[in-house]
Amino acid sequence: MQESREAPPLETLGDVAFLASYLDHWGRHTPTTVAATYIDYATDRHGLERSVSYGELDGWTRALAAKISQVTQPGDRVALLASQSLEYGAGFLATLRSHAMSVPLFAPDLPGQGDRLNAVVADCAPTAVLVNRDKLDLVKPFCAAHGISVDRILVIDDYRADQDSLVAAYAFPSSIQLDDVAYLQYTSGSTRAPVGVCLTHRNMVENALQLRDGYDIHFSSASTVSWLPLFHDMGLILGVAAPVVGGLHSVVLDPVAFVLKPLRWLQAISGRTNVMTAAPNFAFDYAVKRVKPEDRKDLDLSGVIAWINGAEPVLPATLERFAESFAPQGVTELAVKPTYGLAEATVFVATPPLHEPATIIEVDSEQLQHGVVTTDVRGEMRPTKLVSCGRAIGQHLAIVDPETCELLPDGRVGEIWLNGPNIGVGYWNKPDDSEALFNARLQGGGDLPTDRWLRTEDLGVVLDGRFYVTGRIKDLIIIDGRNVYPHDVEFTVEESHDAIAQRRLAAFSVPTEAGEALVVVAERYRHHADAGAQLADVAAAARQAVTREHAVALHDFVLVEPDTIPRTSSGKIARKASRTGYLAGTLQRTPAA
Repeated sequence: MQESREAPPLETLGDVAFLASYLDHWGRHTPTTVAATYIDYATDRHGLERSVSYGELDGWTRALAAKISQVTQPGDRVALLASQSLEYGAGFLATLRSHAMSVPLFAPDLPGQGDRLNAVVADCAPTAVLVNRDKLDLVKPFCAAHGISVDRILVIDDYRADQDSLVAAYAFPSSIQLDDVAYLQYTSGSTRAPVGVCLTHRNMVENALQLRDGYDIHFSSASTVSWLPLFHDMGLILGVAAPVVGGLHSVVLDPVAFVLKPLRWLQAISGRTNVMTAAPNFAFDYAVKRVKPEDRKDLDLSGVIAWINGAEPVLPATLERFAESFAPQGVTELAVKPTYGLAEATVFVATPPLHEPATIIEVDSEQLQHGVVTTDVRGEMRPTKLVSCGRAIGQHLAIVDPETCELLPDGRVGEIWLNGPNIGVGYWNKPDDSEALFNARLQGGGDLPTDRWLRTEDLGVVLDGRFYVTGRIKDLIIIDGRNVYPHDVEFTVEESHDAIAQRRLAAFSVPTEAGEALVVVAERYRHHADAGAQLADVAAAARQAVTREHAVALHDFVLVEPDTIPRTSSGKIARKASRTGYLAGTLQRTPAA
């Protein structure tokens, strides 16, 4: 194959290259090495493994990229409407090898996400669609409804073999630059409508290398194991981008397979060495609760270098429970890593040093409500525990006054600002928001850069050199001049009564004649038979706990039926949507018995 038909070779591009260059490299030098394995539990409940080698993946994605370039123009968007599979990763990589932009999405049958998918497709206006064959019949009418021609629907499976003519015709677009937009990563929309983050070829590879450095992963012998959705930022980087950069083995499961039986996640890890895996906080508690002791005895989890806990607030008790419960299987406190990241930064931002356990501190709750973090606990309220996400890797992190844009000293809560080569270039078709959030200027930053800071709209603090996340600016509840963090209130309420389900609550504020007031909506624990008869007792327990732990009054408590609180596509509680439902009176309240 002629060199001119390939992406620029790695040795000509320095430390960072196109993802296609890494795929070319591994396809030439390790063609028989397994690149990715998908464990299919839908076809076989014991898990049917399907794999592809680097040589096969190289040819597969060349053929599909050639076809994509035939039906699109440079800069066109190509939507991935596929299910979790080998095909998903191949479709993403193929689009990056073409002159089009990839838009990682999901098939139209993902429960509860129809409106979101419609909105995203309308926003990005894709010219072509990639799908795996088992979703084709669903995707055809969806595309017709959005004006996408049937001849622009490409079935990823069809290009895996017997495509020599397309492979021979493929040429990497010479006009593409590292700083061109490679894909649009739509956010999960926990506090706003989903927006497409414009991420470049450089952003993606830089973040994969930051991930490597943060966990000291030796790419040549490592593997990743993930059930996270591939349309989600962490799922995409951990399951596709980082493995291709490092030439390592990616093992992928479907999220539904994990939810139905979390043991499958641990079985996929068991016995492997130099493993990196990730999940939201709830998944670690879920594994502790659902994986029976008799199913743990044959697990060997000692090869995991990093159990990445991120995407939602990390709870100290979760870290401790998971490490303790699976210690006999080789899980260590050192390997359980609280991590911070967001789509606007590609995904990965900060983690504790590899050989340092997670730092958990107790801070004065009353001072925290006034934006000050101190371990000198003097108030009457119970101390608040904070979990450190360590330090930023390969990028700058600053805690900033969101009003004055001035750098804050250690111990002061402010907005988290980021600056680095992994930061996206803006939001798709939203120039005003892009300018406001991706091009902030830092005041009084000393040796730190002045321009091109990302405003994350997250709140955090640095204390003794360690970084802590405290909440979201848009979620923050301000009552009587004090800051109330919704996830803290939710944790307090879920512990107040057995009828309240864990991790299924939404705290928010509503306007009243006396000012902003606190409301909590909580799902009923599905196995609590007497909740309807105990509504008054459940509400009283919640009110007492909030007053005792946070020194604020709970204006209203609503118990709703299981699985009725709105969630984002990545599974996060959607507090804004819950507030809307509360104000509109549309919540599915648990009926009184």
